[in-house]
Amino acid sequence: MRKQVTKFKLHPIFAGMAMLGLVLPQSSFAQQVTDVGIVNATGGVGESTNPKNFDSVKLSPVRTSLEVARPVAELSQEYLDNFVAPMSNFANMANGMLPGAYGISSNGPGNNDDKIWFRGFKDGSFTMTWDGIPFSDTNDPTHHSQAFFPAPFIGGITSDRSPGTAASIGPANFGGTVGLLSRPVDNEHRVSAFYNYGSFNTNEYGMEVASGYLESNPNTKFLFNIHHMDSDGAQTYNRQYRDGASFKLETALTPDTTMTIFASWVHYLSNSGGTIQPSTYAVYTIPGAAAAVPGNYKGDLSYYNSNNPARADYLGYNKYDVTTSFNYLGFKSDLGGGWKLDNKTYFNYYANQQNYANISAPDQTSASLLASSKPGVDKLNSYHTMGNILRLSKDFELGTLRTGIQTERSDTPRHQVYVNYLTGNQASGGVIFNEDFQTTIIQPYAEFAWKATPALTITPGVKYNTFTHSLTQFPDNSASGKGVGNLNGAANVMNSRTFTDVLPFIDARYMIQKNWSVYAQYSTGDVIPPTSTYDVTGSLVGTLPDPMKTKTYQVGTVFQTPKYSFDFDIFQTNADTSFNSQTVNGITNYYQGPATTYRGAEASGNIMLDRNFNLYLNAAYYNATYDTTGLSVASVPQDMETVGLFYRQNNWSLGGTVKRIGAQWQDNTNASQINQAYQLDSMILTNLSANYTFSDIPSYMKSVKVRFGIDNIFDTRNIAGVKFGSATSTLGASATDTVLYTSGRSMYMGVSGNF
Repeated sequence: MRKQVTKFKLHPIFAGMAMLGLVLPQSSFAQQVTDVGIVNATGGVGESTNPKNFDSVKLSPVRTSLEVARPVAELSQEYLDNFVAPMSNFANMANGMLPGAYGISSNGPGNNDDKIWFRGFKDGSFTMTWDGIPFSDTNDPTHHSQAFFPAPFIGGITSDRSPGTAASIGPANFGGTVGLLSRPVDNEHRVSAFYNYGSFNTNEYGMEVASGYLESNPNTKFLFNIHHMDSDGAQTYNRQYRDGASFKLETALTPDTTMTIFASWVHYLSNSGGTIQPSTYAVYTIPGAAAAVPGNYKGDLSYYNSNNPARADYLGYNKYDVTTSFNYLGFKSDLGGGWKLDNKTYFNYYANQQNYANISAPDQTSASLLASSKPGVDKLNSYHTMGNILRLSKDFELGTLRTGIQTERSDTPRHQVYVNYLTGNQASGGVIFNEDFQTTIIQPYAEFAWKATPALTITPGVKYNTFTHSLTQFPDNSASGKGVGNLNGAANVMNSRTFTDVLPFIDARYMIQKNWSVYAQYSTGDVIPPTSTYDVTGSLVGTLPDPMKTKTYQVGTVFQTPKYSFDFDIFQTNADTSFNSQTVNGITNYYQGPATTYRGAEASGNIMLDRNFNLYLNAAYYNATYDTTGLSVASVPQDMETVGLFYRQNNWSLGGTVKRIGAQWQDNTNASQINQAYQLDSMILTNLSANYTFSDIPSYMKSVKVRFGIDNIFDTRNIAGVKFGSATSTLGASATDTVLYTSGRSMYMGVSGNF
């Protein structure tokens, strides 16, 4: 058995930074967020009549664009640096204000693998990118917010609430794209150090070094940051530890060619893992008699682990250890004759090792679980991915041609084995599954933005997707479910399958005025089936599922003035749902489940109440139903509203936000699925933040910034997810029902210094 997870020993560099006692680089050093192919660069050059220079656009926490024919949005670096908890993960950052995004934190900001739901689609049904490069797991296209790209790495978040254009590459443009942006590299030299402290005994500290343009090489500059975070977490004994570092270099190789190097590393430890999902057994939320084994904390909405070694849910029996790395080498070049090149070669790595007690019921004792054949699980999820994205564009008198191709290859060893969680030795339950597979992705595309008139641009395009899985699966002890069985004594079984799709799109944008555009779009997207489709007895599959597809139709408008900006869209998305299966004579055949239709209307706007005072609002109405029954799709809020009030004056930055997530249904997926089994109440979350920068300091420091914030001011505790443990649809009727609660009020304060 591995040693119990404990706090890291302080690295010498971290110890030195802690002595500085100083937080995140202040926003005065921030540059404008750059374009990664979804949202054009915010902040225009030239005359004051350029809408990009309007205060209503620049000072809005969420920015939209007049220049694209689909609903896009961008969270600015200034907003993220001043009005979001500094220890957040990317899901917390997006879920706060990004239109169409929602989700909750169950263990406090940045303290869990929190997920984004986007326009009603769950994680894995939309693409996520880092500086325009798609990233996701390889067995299915899901994401891990606690292990990739924490807040100190992030310089902005973009989104496209549609399958996008042909140039929108990725494994799951089914529901849209959420794009994360690295922090921009400063032109001037700067050294910053920070320390943040928050609720649940959360500590975060680190430093950032910006070289500015180097004297020895005036065309080169770099940015380096490093940080550490640890927290007890809002949930009982769900402790978290994270170390991270990133490096970004930009250099002009010639007057026409620039090179960018980015590298990052994150190491994350926690007492998460285990099989209690979504978060805790429902019986723990209902006050009752003490259990036979103390430590069940009945009535505690934040129950997760106990501190009693006699219990099976003891924190020392759940260990989660994950290391990630994401790296790319990019070139941008003006080739002449109207041709431009943008190429990125990338490598990323993910290794998730877990060892946890295989808890299946509340109040289990460690002794009783160890006496079973399946007491614990040794779990490995890992992959390494290499790829290249080539983009070419050519300006013609009639418009712009954009074409390119993504190629990617990944290797994924994975296993789950029943073990004794005290000794680490394999238990008699045997192997759940053991496999290694390779994934190849090829996505060429082409589109042409035709300038039909000075005011009208029509852009048709097409993308060809091909995904190949080559699986090697080894014998296991499962006759069904997650594994392939004993394979009749064979050493392994090998399968290869290729999925292909042709995805057309067309959009049109008409500029009514320089500051007012209208658009219409038809776009198609898909999502690759997971590798688990071959996790059937003997790996005997007759008919594979097709990739799930969407067809989206939408119209919208964007209007911007110096005093206010506004955008509105209505849409309909026809989507394939997940597939079903039937096994006949030992052969499993897949077939498509009933289709769903998503409809909605979305609006947002920013109003300048004063030069330094702005009001931001967004609202959405959603309706998602199964075509065959008319029942609601699970986890799609009926409506969402956000109100934000922001004040900036001299050295002050103050902000308050209120977000309401409307009622939504949860399904019971046991036995035959029961739709609309339980309805979650609407949730209202209220946040407040305040920042002050001391810039006139008679010392070696350039500035000092102090910050304070409260998330969920009124400490509302809502059920945010339900999973039923039996075929009944009545929550609490089964002791194995589990629930997920919002984490309650959390506060943070911090200080940063720039040298």
